[in-house]
Amino acid sequence: MSKLSNRTIAVITVITILIGLLLISGDYLKSKKEKAYEKIRVSLFVEKDNKKEDNTPQIVEESIEKPVEETPNSYLGILTIDKINLSQGFYDKDNPDNNVSKNITFLEPTNYPDENKGNVILVAHSGTSHIAYFKNLYKLKINDIAKIDYKGKTYIYKIENIYNEEKDGEVTIYRDTNRSTLTMITCTKNDDTKQTIYIAYLESVK
Repeated sequence: MSKLSNRTIAVITVITILIGLLLISGDYLKSKKEKAYEKIRVSLFVEKDNKKEDNTPQIVEESIEKPVEETPNSYLGILTIDKINLSQGFYDKDNPDNNVSKNITFLEPTNYPDENKGNVILVAHSGTSHIAYFKNLYKLKINDIAKIDYKGKTYIYKIENIYNEEKDGEVTIYRDTNRSTLTMITCTKNDDTKQTIYIAYLESVK
């Protein structure tokens, strides 16, 4: 009887130790995940020439205004999404044409595509206007591909998350900070009070 009790005690001790190790490792992994998937608050209001500009994407309708003539060689990079037939250049942060009222906007707190674990943040209008470059983003789904041509290389991203937020001049970006990211932001289809955020992660560079 005492041998059985000792064996039982030994088994209980081992099980207790294993449970403790699992709990500790679980807490550790959870903390690592929470650290990796941190929230990043980004303001869509930017300061330019001592003036505050609103880069919050809107639904813009077609007008008789002619598009601004673009010079492809002056683009910082070109965003291509084959699924929605989008191929549009964007300018560097300090370029005067890097403005949501003219083009896809390379948002101020963004990183460049070749920065390790960085976040390329692009913002554009939707709607029917010639500047509604993100009008068909709503057609994108998880696992769809977006590409950025930058400095002679093609950066290939795969969409892994799509979510909506209230349109209030700020956006919270939920992303894995251990991975190079492309974030695209536009207004939500059929809801002008919200904006949709598309999170894509770098798959390869060619």
